[in-house]
Amino acid sequence: MQEILIWLSSNAGSAVTTLFTINLLLIAVVILFENRAPERTLSWLLVLFAFPVVGFVLYLFFGHNWHRPSYKKRLRQRQAIARWSVRAAEDVRKLHEQTDEPEVVLRGFATRSTGVPYTEGNRVSILTDAQVTYPKLLHAIREAKRSIDLEYYIFRYDQIGKALLDLLKQKAKQGIRVRLLVDGYGSLGLGHKCFRELRAAGVQASYFAPLITLFYFFKANYRDHRKIVIVDEQTVFTGGINIGDEYLSKKPIGYWRDTHLMLHGPCVNQFITLFEEAWFRTTGKGKSQERPVQPVAPQGERINVIASGPDSTWYAVERLYLEMINRATKSLKIQTPYFIPDPGIHDALVNAVLRGVDVQLMLPRKTDAVLLRHVATTYLNRILKAGGTVFEYTKGFLHQKVLIVDDRIATIGTCNIDVRSFHLDFEVNVLLSDTPSVRHLLDDYEQDLRNCEELDYSGFLNRPYWRRIRESVLRLIAPLL
Repeated sequence: MQEILIWLSSNAGSAVTTLFTINLLLIAVVILFENRAPERTLSWLLVLFAFPVVGFVLYLFFGHNWHRPSYKKRLRQRQAIARWSVRAAEDVRKLHEQTDEPEVVLRGFATRSTGVPYTEGNRVSILTDAQVTYPKLLHAIREAKRSIDLEYYIFRYDQIGKALLDLLKQKAKQGIRVRLLVDGYGSLGLGHKCFRELRAAGVQASYFAPLITLFYFFKANYRDHRKIVIVDEQTVFTGGINIGDEYLSKKPIGYWRDTHLMLHGPCVNQFITLFEEAWFRTTGKGKSQERPVQPVAPQGERINVIASGPDSTWYAVERLYLEMINRATKSLKIQTPYFIPDPGIHDALVNAVLRGVDVQLMLPRKTDAVLLRHVATTYLNRILKAGGTVFEYTKGFLHQKVLIVDDRIATIGTCNIDVRSFHLDFEVNVLLSDTPSVRHLLDDYEQDLRNCEELDYSGFLNRPYWRRIRESVLRLIAPLL
């Protein structure tokens, strides 16, 4: 024993180096056997071996799939009860036998990839920014008679956040059931004191994947990026707007351009199920699967609710985007704050341009994530070279997530065009077609164009070499972002 201690003391540096090297090799083996996309695997291996200590920490936080089998089993059991019957896909198949209209094809695709059918007779209101959204949201909550359910990625403890929290406490004291679910990473600023005050007032409040627990501490992935509010199980708010003063353009970034939806009708029941799944996933508590009978508007709209997340089999939102891009014959109008597409989406956009589709991509010039903007630039060259158009929104920060195909079919929701939204976070989008809502989105798009500058391809190619080198280096880690 004494000889071993003497050897360790004289060879401590070599021993630590050897152990650390073995550790890195073991992690590299784990990464390889996780069967990720090749570009993502190579990016993690590059980071791990180029920056051993930093790469190891980053992998713990952002890389490893920490899903536990028991967690996934429990979730599958819940979903088996909660999801609508996939028999709806058979109804869509019968429609396919009658027509190959893009709307029918896309609705069938969405139904099969989610197991959730479309609904008819819905009322849709497009809310152009937070200045429009927050007053309607607060009014609906003030008028609530039975229940208020909220699910947010970011919930700031600032002026608008405090106003909403005070209102929730007030409604809970009136005997109304209030449940608040916020992401443990995006809403970390709320703090335990705030939660104690909420619970003391009767609000049921919980963190989704709280970082304070050891299991979730090394888990910056798999966040709840959804924004859902359900009032009296009859009204839904969803889209790109979280709760924070920045959405009211009160921060240095300036005007915050975003879009939210207010929904009524049968689609509300699908959002109720999504919230119940998330609440059960977090608290282990659930309620009856019975759903209220929703009013059907005679001239209402058809809606597909497309939910996706790390528990998904098909990553439905990503596949919907890809299918919509591939189905485009005339035009594609895309608005997204972050643009880090995987190879499939990127190639599909280039192919769309090459087959004659008018592809327009609108990105913010100002951003709340400079690193992501630099990486996004590296994906623009092939689109521009093929003949696509890139617009930079200059009025403020463009945060909405909208894709419009042939001026007829649109999807809007919480999902960005990046790997994190497509594969790692819980997201929800809505599919609309040939409706007043799509026309409203088109009108808003045309208005946004007035606040844009087109990216000149020759100027893009002549940007300084130091910028191009920086962007190319950052591109190496793009699959990790």
